[in-house]
Amino acid sequence: MRLGSVHFHRQQALLERIEDGERWPLPRAEFLVLTQLVDHPGIPLSKERLRGGGEAEPVMSGSAVVKAVFTLRHFIGDEGTALIQTVPGKGYRLALEAEKETPQPVTRTPLKLGRPSQPMAFGLIAVMAVVAGLLWWWPMPPVIKPILPKQDVLEIVSGQNHSISIIRVSAVDLNQDLLDEIRLKLASKLERCPQTPWQRLFLARSNDGQVLNLTFQGEEDGRTRLRNFKISDFRSEPTFVSPQWLEEVNLCD
Repeated sequence: MRLGSVHFHRQQALLERIEDGERWPLPRAEFLVLTQLVDHPGIPLSKERLRGGGEAEPVMSGSAVVKAVFTLRHFIGDEGTALIQTVPGKGYRLALEAEKETPQPVTRTPLKLGRPSQPMAFGLIAVMAVVAGLLWWWPMPPVIKPILPKQDVLEIVSGQNHSISIIRVSAVDLNQDLLDEIRLKLASKLERCPQTPWQRLFLARSNDGQVLNLTFQGEEDGRTRLRNFKISDFRSEPTFVSPQWLEEVNLCD
């Protein structure tokens, strides 16, 4: 669907700028926030409601919601703030302007039914035959297939023989060696966890290559649990994950 100057491809979870065709695979927080706003156009949604991502329990922090709105507006451009509006005391609202046409009065003229003449009947049959021939001959447009992100899975085993899948997700051609290096660092850290609820870890870089998204997914007490990290590195050769960061952050919990 079109949102101002961009197209929102919901099935592929990406935004495409109409002016230059640039595509942005949406991180999880941005996708959840935008999906809820699209499903409730014109209705203010509170930050607490957006935190839930459509679920009963929160799946992200309030700061993640604020950051998601900021990055969505930034990609959309000048009209981003007017499209995703801040409603004081209520939250955020998606403002979609629908074109309204003034209804014109319809003049009804009684239709006189009669038996068509023979030349008119032949002409009508000829027109129908031409239309049928064009429909048969005209080639059908090719089916547009969604662009599916590439996924590469690394299976590891942590303490108590707990299996974890570390999945590298890539929708654009970036330096995959860097993601592999980061994945091995995270795997080494997770393998030393005596106990952890995580079952899957997704790694993905932003379209500009300057943001690394880590999404942990697992179960605890029979309920789904999520944990998100968004790491920015604006250097020409980013590293994202440093030894100090690995020591400071508890990835097991």
